[in-house]
This record gives sequence, structure tokens and C-alpha cells, in this order.
Amino acid sequence: METFAHRYGIFRFMGTFVALVLLVAGVVTFTIAAARVMKRGRSQDAAQWAEANGWEYVGNDSTLAQRWSGRPFGVGLDHEARDVLRGSVDGYDIVSFTYTWRSGSPNARRPGLRRSAHVVALDALPGEPVVDLSPEGLREKWQKLFGAQDVQIDNPAFDGQWLVRTSDEVFARRALDARLANIVMLPDFHGSRLRIEGPSVLLWRPGRTDVTTLTERAKRIADVARIVLPLEKGGPRFETGGRIDGFGIPGLT
Repeated sequence: METFAHRYGIFRFMGTFVALVLLVAGVVTFTIAAARVMKRGRSQDAAQWAEANGWEYVGNDSTLAQRWSGRPFGVGLDHEARDVLRGSVDGYDIVSFTYTWRSGSPNARRPGLRRSAHVVALDALPGEPVVDLSPEGLREKWQKLFGAQDVQIDNPAFDGQWLVRTSDEVFARRALDARLANIVMLPDFHGSRLRIEGPSVLLWRPGRTDVTTLTERAKRIADVARIVLPLEKGGPRFETGGRIDGFGIPGLT
């Protein structure tokens, strides 16, 4: 009886173990399949949005993942640009894509988590000068305590919301006059980071491409470009004419 009971216990244990293995395998398989379906659905949404709005859906473009060097670019592993969309807004060529990467380093034993950011940018090669605006959260406040650069423009609302780092403080102060300082206080910029790199302007936030906000975000890129590109090229402070939706001052000359 003891031998039978012993064997019966082993069989029960093995049966439970096999059931657990099959359950885990089923969960993993379901998760992978669900992720693929969601990815396919997002790509279809992006393609449909492009067709409806006169943009071009490209899919993947590996060159975009290597074009810029500031955050979110240049960190982690396995950089990719997915769901790439190209279009034109007010005469400016705009590109939108989901940038993905894995956290960690090449020497890590296990690959890190896959992370993503929705990037909307002028479709131009970056250069100098660089002006980077990031929301001033707790981490940024700590960085400032330890000497991190922050260009102040004597606008309490702006200075309290944005941490400004730049390679050219003179250029940054010229660009961040009342018009641009007020634009970046609009809701379209909340939770996002803005970076000017010479002839390139990009706006990004964590997460995947959100086509429901893409039209407005693309317009904001054009708004910023309209102000800073003439400065970057050594031209006048503002281009002639035009107005910016959501900002009550008409175009300046």
C-alpha cells in the first residue's frame, strides 16, 4: 500500500506539474498572438488614417531610428521606427512614427523591456543649434539642484513647466520669446518633449502612435518651425503673415 500510495503521489505531482506547464505555455502563446493582433490593428489604423488625410503610410524605415541622437534616441538596444507616416502641413514635410527600443545594455544577460515613443517631426536631417524642452517633473528638479542646465526666460508659468537645455543659449533666448513660450503652454504639448536641432523640430511622448492626435501635433510642429527656422537660417525673427490656431495673437512681421 505504501508503494502504491507513493507512486500515486508521484503521478499526481507530475500531472499537476504538466498541467501547470501547459497552462503557462497557453498563456504565453495567447499573449504573443494577442500582441500580434494588436500590432496589426494599430498598423491598419495608421494606414487608414493616412489614406483619409492625404498622407503616405510607409510602414518601417530603419533610417529614422538612427537619424537623431537625443532622447528617446540613442539609448538601449534594437532600435526600430514603425508605422511611419509622411505628409505635408503648411508646406512643411512632416514624419510621424512609433520609435521602439529595448532597455538595457549589450552586456546584459537578459533583454530588457520593449519601450516606445510616438515621434512627430520635420522630415529633415538634424543639426545645430540644439534646444531641448522637457516637462519639469521631480527628476528634472533634482537635476537642477545638482547643476543641470536650465535656461530661464523670466516667464514664471513657462519657467515652472519646462526645463530648457541648449547648445547655444543666445539662440535659445531668441527662439523662446513670447510667441513660442505661449505656444508650448498649449494642451497639445502637455506630457510631450520638444527638441529643435537646427533645421529639424521634433515632438515626442511615451507610447505608440496615436492617430487621433496626429493632426494637431503635426500642426504644432509646423507652428514651431515657422518661428525657429528663420532664426536658424539667420533670417528675421518671424516669417511674414500667418496665424496660429489656439493662440490669440495674429501673425507678426
